[in-house]
Amino acid sequence: MLNFILGITTTYLYAIFLLSLRAKISHKAIRPAKLLLIALMVGSLILLIVEFQTGWALFTQIIVFLPLPYMLFMIYINEIKAIYKRIGVARRRGYKHAKTDNDLADKLLEAVEFLATRKIGALITVERNINLSAFISKAMMINAPVSSELLVSIFIPTTPLHDGAVIIRDNSILCAKAYYPSTERTDLPLHFGTRHRAAIGISEQSDALTIVVSEETGYMSITINRQIDYNISKETLNLYFEKYLKIK
Repeated sequence: MLNFILGITTTYLYAIFLLSLRAKISHKAIRPAKLLLIALMVGSLILLIVEFQTGWALFTQIIVFLPLPYMLFMIYINEIKAIYKRIGVARRRGYKHAKTDNDLADKLLEAVEFLATRKIGALITVERNINLSAFISKAMMINAPVSSELLVSIFIPTTPLHDGAVIIRDNSILCAKAYYPSTERTDLPLHFGTRHRAAIGISEQSDALTIVVSEETGYMSITINRQIDYNISKETLNLYFEKYLKIK
């Protein structure tokens, strides 16, 4: 009996620990969930003591093991997300046999080459499967067809829209001056600036393809799926476009 009680207590306390560790929100927001877990733990201990008198043995066991699915989900959440992105989303959207959007790729390449040659900093994000409306709603709306000339003009340092990111959806420039949360990774090179860290940050929260042009070096970089490919060539950039810019 004592070992069983210790097991119940350990299970619930570990579930509460995972909740606190994984939740990137305020303590006030996760407090109700903590209180619920504690209440369930106390209830399961009480029912365990009286289960032989009440005949609620099955109900007690359900409450005792209630945190286990949550714990397993939280432990393997990164793997679950990876599987979802690789299989679920791609299959549902039917991108396996989709064609590359060459028109968008050409316009992006022309604009990025122009910016990189002149060391004009830029941050361009192409929305894919995961909706970026949360960032779009806080940016400066444009709603114009994609053109290399418009992209270049946005990032000219003397213009009011050059700071922040441009977000593209379905061959339209939806907005400019969008701001992303910076990545919290500590293993990045010190020379990565605000644009690079923001680009990695949005890749951690979505499946978007983001192009970065450094204003210090003129290097072109790509972020997607939590990874950054730094200082890439025009040919490599084209390969990314062929792989990820698909006609919807």
